[in-house]
Amino acid sequence: MSRKLPPLLLVAGCVSGCFYYYAMKRKRLEDQSESCIYLDYNGTTPIYPDVLDAMMPYLTEHFGNPSSGHKFGAAPRKAIDEGRQRILSLLGSSEPISCIWFTGCGTESDNLAIQLAMQSSSAKKKHIVTSNVEHPAVELYLKHLEKECLATVTYVPVDTEGRVSHTDVIDALTPDTVLVTLMLANNESGALQPVKEVAMECRKRGILIHTDAAQAAGKVSCQIEDLGYPDLISVVGHKLGAPKGIAALYVRPGCLEENGRKLNHDHGILLIGGGQEFGRRGGTENTPYIVGFGLAAEKARLGLKQNAGHMESLRSRLLLKLREGLGADKVRVNGPKDRSLRLPNTLSIGFEKIQSGDLLATIGHLVAASAGASCHSTGSISSILTAMQVPETFARGTVRLSLGPKTKAKDVDDAVTIIVDAVRNQWAGTEIAPSQ
Repeated sequence: MSRKLPPLLLVAGCVSGCFYYYAMKRKRLEDQSESCIYLDYNGTTPIYPDVLDAMMPYLTEHFGNPSSGHKFGAAPRKAIDEGRQRILSLLGSSEPISCIWFTGCGTESDNLAIQLAMQSSSAKKKHIVTSNVEHPAVELYLKHLEKECLATVTYVPVDTEGRVSHTDVIDALTPDTVLVTLMLANNESGALQPVKEVAMECRKRGILIHTDAAQAAGKVSCQIEDLGYPDLISVVGHKLGAPKGIAALYVRPGCLEENGRKLNHDHGILLIGGGQEFGRRGGTENTPYIVGFGLAAEKARLGLKQNAGHMESLRSRLLLKLREGLGADKVRVNGPKDRSLRLPNTLSIGFEKIQSGDLLATIGHLVAASAGASCHSTGSISSILTAMQVPETFARGTVRLSLGPKTKAKDVDDAVTIIVDAVRNQWAGTEIAPSQ
């Protein structure tokens, strides 16, 4: 007759089996990645091994609901508080942890920031200022508000390097302006926007200022002092080594009660339900992902200088070798020339008279890169490149190559060989050869 195992042994066996499964899965993913060079860190990052390890106990032994008052809720609740503190440290803030609101994604954080400005304002006419190169999470939400006649929006144009002038943004402010939302770094061009100068002026005038720092975190400083103390900051987990499905919105304490603003949120803002997130967002907290997000944020903060230098060096190597392999006049870099005005890891580069969609389809099993939304199946050019007035002959051939802390020099060299060969083959197969 078979014997039943004691419950504790069963639990231990399940936990050990779970860890073994994820260890083997991680090993397979690492082996798979070696056969394809990953240069799409702006799209998403891999979950770092120690981040995954930190998450695992909250998927197994510490499974309790953090809102529960009993023992099983204590460890998750403590872990969530620690996650908030780590996000605050990434932002260089010593404010209460309650100013970090966890969300499900960057889109929710951006939508929430805009909605907070709308709901807290008592003004009958509401005006918002932004740039014409924002992420769709901002752009399309603002267009929705315009369509519903809930707000008017000014879209400040960028220059040919993809940056807005801070004076142009400030000149767009009116007595009806309730919000300025300006991304810190553009996901396609890597251009950094003058958030600090705009934030300082908005704070003087009592206008809410939001910045989407999703693409910037872990690559450049996101400390509130360096950003001019904005009121609202969006940060996203999967852009810095945490899982997809977790993000945060920093809300400066008191900003929604200043200058005539008042916010009523008894049951939430966008997600109305329970009392989670201090009564501001209904839904049971995603403890494992918050733990992973917190550790990834800490790693990003501690490794910022070293990682940024590493990525900048490899970006320079990548550009140099592409120019050597194809000819400097056959490629065009999109974005700021001054390295202090762009992300250290991002190279938006256009190849003359090339279709980026065809190029990426050819090399996709060898090099993981992105067109940066520059070329769709319809052949349209991205609104970002259009706003930057990139010549069509280069815009249609633009790809975004984005590096990460784990990218190696050999990855860059091998990727260049593959890309150069594919571009030359596409040139050879076209009736119109590149200009001589």
